[in-house]
Amino acid sequence: MRILFGIFLIMIVFWQSALGQQRNRNMNRQADTYMMNKITNQLINELSDLPLNIRRAAIYKINYDESEFNNENIAFIKGEIEATFRENTAMSVISPPELDPTDKLKIIGSDSTLQLMNIKGRSLADMSPELMEGVSNKYSLSGLMELTVQREMAEGLVVQIRIISPQTREIVWAQSVAAFPVEEKETDDIGKRIVFRFGASLMQNDFSTVSTAPSTQVGSNSTSLNYNFNVGYRQPFNDRNSGYLGFYTGFNLFRANEDAGFEANFWEIGLSFDQAVTDKSESINDYRIMLGLDASVWLAQGNRNGNLIMMNPGIMFNLSKNIGFELYAHYFLTEQSVTEEVSTTVTNTYTYGQLGYGVKAYVQF
Repeated sequence: MRILFGIFLIMIVFWQSALGQQRNRNMNRQADTYMMNKITNQLINELSDLPLNIRRAAIYKINYDESEFNNENIAFIKGEIEATFRENTAMSVISPPELDPTDKLKIIGSDSTLQLMNIKGRSLADMSPELMEGVSNKYSLSGLMELTVQREMAEGLVVQIRIISPQTREIVWAQSVAAFPVEEKETDDIGKRIVFRFGASLMQNDFSTVSTAPSTQVGSNSTSLNYNFNVGYRQPFNDRNSGYLGFYTGFNLFRANEDAGFEANFWEIGLSFDQAVTDKSESINDYRIMLGLDASVWLAQGNRNGNLIMMNPGIMFNLSKNIGFELYAHYFLTEQSVTEEVSTTVTNTYTYGQLGYGVKAYVQF
């Protein structure tokens, strides 16, 4: 009785083990089906650049690790790839028996030698250029497809495809597709987002008037230096990071060399647009030369009144990924005047020249 009971327990254990293996096979098959579906959907989007002269092709080699894939897995993957090309391109996909990959040993002999070869995942024709050329001519093949199948921890199933010219063995098309592509972290933005700028520009002092005699303009031959500092944030608006749109704020301090009436302080708020005009330099991971255009409002501070609207075109020179300098111009889009209340009844107005120019240094983070 005990013997029968022991045999019964052993049978139950083996039965449970068989069921567990079957469940695992079913789960693995479902997982492979799901990942191949994602791979083929991505592959369809990559077929637009397939060479037009590839009209007829066949898979002649499949590279894989036998510890990760069995014959059933490889046959399924091969069939899915063939179906994707056949249904989504004008290319015909055939499967000549001479090009069927094998996992067997081959014995190649002549009158004097015998050679034992393990050509797992390869066809016999792949081992012989003459036989490969003969098969290609026989079936009018214009492309030979090689598959490499891998399992990766993060990407899941990965299929690499190469199409080779039968005549020259040149690789004419290649693509690698993963079930779960791992997006690379963007590194090109280093030294590009936050920008500190400081510099000076030269402004012409045009004329001044008094409210008691507004038609009388007193000309000024003096100039003012505009010391400026601002900080801004900008966002790339294309994949190559060659153009940026942003905003900034800062201060402008006008200091006149002769006429103190033209001295004023302004708080600036504006938008910036920068566009590269040269190719990116690998040595600094940035564009050497960029064009810039700022538009801003200057709000007079202290005992001065007036809001000035400015446009500042410039050319930027990036010396490294973090530092550079800019040559720029000021251009007033509205009246370029500020007022000062001398008393309750008297107001002085100071008008600057339409155009100014200067230089800025900047640091990017």
